[in-house]
Amino acid sequence: MHSPGTPLKALLLSLASIPEAEWLWLQARLKARVFAPGDVLFRPGVMDAGIHFIQQGLVRYFYLTEDGLERNHTFAAEGNLTGCLPTFAGGEPCSFTVEAIEATRTLEIPSSVFLSLDDRHPCWLRLKLKLAQHVALRKEAREADFLLDSAETRYRRFLADHAKLAERIPLYHIASWLGITPVALSRIRRRLNPG
Repeated sequence: MHSPGTPLKALLLSLASIPEAEWLWLQARLKARVFAPGDVLFRPGVMDAGIHFIQQGLVRYFYLTEDGLERNHTFAAEGNLTGCLPTFAGGEPCSFTVEAIEATRTLEIPSSVFLSLDDRHPCWLRLKLKLAQHVALRKEAREADFLLDSAETRYRRFLADHAKLAERIPLYHIASWLGITPVALSRIRRRLNPG
């Protein structure tokens, strides 16, 4: 039987070469967490949210506007890490919320553990650099989508890239992610699937 950290270990090893002793040290400090739909993994203002590896379930990242509207930024499901990079990279409080859409199980790397990695072994610095690059590239792609593509093109790309994930996300959340209303998304869906 595989240890509960095996998928996380595989993900981390895909990003950096991590000695077994370092992995075992980290594994001993992981915390199993369970979130019901609607539970918040972390919210704006926190400095100690930790990094969560999603074992099962689905979460959304969203910002709350001044007038109280939620604007979805991204979604993450099984096999992904979720965290607040500005907190770990620049010591800034988190500016968004991460909420479970489905019942979600995670392995949490507590923030104190994540921050202490730099002093342990060079492999962790390489890992953090890879994570930062991944986040930066994803952010750049999302900004380009909004500046260059129509909502319909963004929706087509979302379906192409996340076909299975799209079936699990309520349409109003997808509309928010696209930056349009649910009514506008319904019109796009009708054009794409007439009759």
